[in-house]
Amino acid sequence: MKNLLIPSTLEQDTINAVKIAIQQSRGKSCTIFLALVSEIPDTFSSASFLRNIKSDMSVSQKSILTTCRELTAASGNCSLKIHNQYGISAPVMKNLMEHLNIELAILTPSYKNTEKRIHSQFLQILSNCKCPILHLCPNFEEQDLSKAMYLEQTKSRLQIEDLQELIQDHFDFRIVSQAKIFSDQKPEEIQPLLTEAITKNNINLLIETRKPKKIKMKNKEININESFGLPVLSLYEEIV
Repeated sequence: MKNLLIPSTLEQDTINAVKIAIQQSRGKSCTIFLALVSEIPDTFSSASFLRNIKSDMSVSQKSILTTCRELTAASGNCSLKIHNQYGISAPVMKNLMEHLNIELAILTPSYKNTEKRIHSQFLQILSNCKCPILHLCPNFEEQDLSKAMYLEQTKSRLQIEDLQELIQDHFDFRIVSQAKIFSDQKPEEIQPLLTEAITKNNINLLIETRKPKKIKMKNKEININESFGLPVLSLYEEIV
């Protein structure tokens, strides 16, 4: 594992994301970047710009950051760095991922549920990058991600053999189950079947694929794959 990116507003679930990042580093030397994303201050004065970009952290945010630093220091192989990002665009995101040498991005529920436009924009642009994205879920506690289920979309070009090879190169978990999801299926039709398969095979991770989408600042899409209370690893199809 190279470096990992965690977009954060320094909510409590950032601590769990850092724990998962350390786990996914597999004992290899890496840097975990906490990305704090903000709008570019709307001002023509350089002095005013500098004042506006200096945002003080709350007591709770400082405590969470301290805990994250302690966790990475105790790991022995990971280091933690803060990356302050002002404004975002597709070219900026591409350069950012390449410059920081990011191999995995981890998203927390609090960040995905934030109401700020800049955070929603950051997430949508990130989803169009080729980097794997691990979506954490609410109430998910640190555990070994060892058994995965591949939720294959009908239009996906990614075969499970190629996916298994990719997983072995970058992650420690293995795919033990597969389910094909049809575009015309209703959530209430497939959820019971998937829930049964997840329980039967002791699945603790779901894998899906994604393709680039047009950026739209509208209501957040609800992903049925995140309704099972399990982390979801989203892979960009062209990475294979």
